[in-house]
Amino acid sequence: MNSGNKIIFLTLLLLKIYLHDTEARWSGWSAWSICSKSCDGGLSNQKRQCFGNSNCLGPEVRYRHCNIRPCSGYLMNDNDRICNFHNNIRSANQEWSPLSQQIYPCYVFCRDMSGNIPNEIKTDKEDGTKCSSQPNFYCIKGECKRLGCDGEVWSNKLIDSCGVCGGNGSTCTGSSLAQSHFYWLVEWMPCSVTCGTGHQKSHIKCINRRTKRRTMDYYCDREKKPRDLTKECSLPECPSQWEISTYGRCSVECGGGVQRRHVRCVQRSGRANVITVRFSQCPDPIPMSEKACNLNFCPARWQTGKWSQCSVSCGIGTQLRSLTCIKSPSHGIQINVSHSECFGARPETSRACSVEACFKDFYSIPSIVVDNSTFIQTRRMKRVYLNVGGKAILLPKQPVKITCIVKNMDRRLIFWTKDDRLIPVSPYKRVHVLPNGVLKIKRTDPNIDAGVFTCMAGIEKASIYISFQNKKKATKTARTMIKHMEKDILKLDKPQSDKMPGPDALNSNRSEVAEFMVGDWSPCSRTCGTGLQTREVTCSVYSNKYIKIVPVKLCEQQEKPVNVRQCLVQEFCPQWNVDKWGECSVKTCKRIGKAAQQRAVFCTNGNGTIIHRSKCLNIPVPVGFRECDNEECKVEWQTSRWTKCKPHCAPRGKKFRLFSCVWKNTRKLAYTQCRTLPRPLAWKPCKSKCKKACHDHSRYCSLVGQLKMCRYQTFTDKCCQTCKHL
Repeated sequence: MNSGNKIIFLTLLLLKIYLHDTEARWSGWSAWSICSKSCDGGLSNQKRQCFGNSNCLGPEVRYRHCNIRPCSGYLMNDNDRICNFHNNIRSANQEWSPLSQQIYPCYVFCRDMSGNIPNEIKTDKEDGTKCSSQPNFYCIKGECKRLGCDGEVWSNKLIDSCGVCGGNGSTCTGSSLAQSHFYWLVEWMPCSVTCGTGHQKSHIKCINRRTKRRTMDYYCDREKKPRDLTKECSLPECPSQWEISTYGRCSVECGGGVQRRHVRCVQRSGRANVITVRFSQCPDPIPMSEKACNLNFCPARWQTGKWSQCSVSCGIGTQLRSLTCIKSPSHGIQINVSHSECFGARPETSRACSVEACFKDFYSIPSIVVDNSTFIQTRRMKRVYLNVGGKAILLPKQPVKITCIVKNMDRRLIFWTKDDRLIPVSPYKRVHVLPNGVLKIKRTDPNIDAGVFTCMAGIEKASIYISFQNKKKATKTARTMIKHMEKDILKLDKPQSDKMPGPDALNSNRSEVAEFMVGDWSPCSRTCGTGLQTREVTCSVYSNKYIKIVPVKLCEQQEKPVNVRQCLVQEFCPQWNVDKWGECSVKTCKRIGKAAQQRAVFCTNGNGTIIHRSKCLNIPVPVGFRECDNEECKVEWQTSRWTKCKPHCAPRGKKFRLFSCVWKNTRKLAYTQCRTLPRPLAWKPCKSKCKKACHDHSRYCSLVGQLKMCRYQTFTDKCCQTCKHL
């Protein structure tokens, strides 16, 4: 090929590529979508895609009118109806209403009147909603657009007098009708509404030009048949009718409330124009604008009165208030009921109050001296004396006095509470406060007195926690705590005695000197190998009637016993040991291409000695079995020999045999591994060959032989012996 031909060839090739690139190819139209509205005129659309051209814009969309019948019942403002839709699909504690004075033709701003965040949302109106006083303008995807009769957005095509979209009215003239004996006639259905602006659908019929009557459609040219069309129709203005909004939220949650909605009389004037007129111009009856709601009784609730004046003129006193249980059978009505009908926390009816300081020294602030010790009573006492702070474990039915030592304040102004309830000062009460600020319990009751007692001095307060135990448990606690006294504790490297001290240890009257006391050693932290033991070391004062655990600083002059030491229960720890994996042999085939490997797993004491497996029960066991790859693990069907044909001497019989799935190398049963292989036949048809006894069955057989009748099978069967010798 010379250079000139090459240039021509390349030019043609580039031209072909260019033409192919500029040629647009469209897919087929999709099915029509669901109508955007259920009534009052919506839009349905169908789409197609553009292929083979980077310059074409796709997809292409066209529309058609649908559901043009008017909506029944009361009118509902479009904005109210759209916002009400959000009330049905969103949270129940939201109430969406349209913003007032909206001028947007194709979308609505809804606001949540409940005050939630976000409190405004924008929602597009349905496709097909009329949005202008000019014809053929509709809402499409939130914008007001003109829609031509060809279904194209912003198209200028209109339906001509002949019912043709984009036509010039010439298709139904006499000249065109003379071309055929039959022609298409476009008639329009009645308007979808009886007043105002609606839609009309086209009705196309095939007409015989000579008879002027309708005939079968196949007489007319199908290629010239106009497509179904929809156009707007305008009738006189509609009479006034009621327009309602949705009901708002109930005014109360219980006891009977009211729900309200907007009701107005409107008149539609032209396309998408609504004006409000007097109620008298709309038909009776007037729709209800209010209805009752939440008629159920309100549950009983607590109602408190105002706090009284403080009971003292200086310092800390008490305030009181009334407390009633009320119920509202209906809105605005309240009645008193029994306190047992009210649920929930009972409000307090008394509280401490402070008017002005009554301090001894005006310039000093009161402070409470706290005793951070633990008092444990072991035997009954005439009276137990305690200081506020720390804890106390007492015996039941024991007189108790608790002192609250306060600096810079008159003790008469001290108040006490039990579990946040004020304790009275009346001396006739079992538990009361003495004039000097001491709390007195005449006889303790574990069911009532267990808890926290708090003393209050001005803005300062301190507490003591009191609990109870019986005498038997108290004695046991005491013996446990004084089991090891500091004077009997030797160094850790010397043998230690765990002997329980005798009764004299509890009966002796010792002076109240703080000493270290130790508890029992805990179990070793490990059951094998070296572990740790711990014990509790406290600084305590003990007597024959109580033990008092005090801060450690009171025992600083003594050598503190150790509270941690090493321990050894068993020198070696048991563990699992394993051997090497065995051979991946065809003798252990498990699946096709897979065999099994095994290895020995045994329990040792850590130094290699094998011990019983029960010693290693608490240790995870290593795997002793696993699958391995072996291509020789193949299976096949193994069959037995065929049986003899059965039944014997029958014209039709069957032969049978057994078959089983086996491993190809070992011939061992492989059970279900052959499920992917075709199964062999278990039986087949057969004919049995057998020799029958040859006898004559008739006394006339000699005559058969003489007449030479043995050539017939019937006579041969009857006279076998005679015919055999012929």
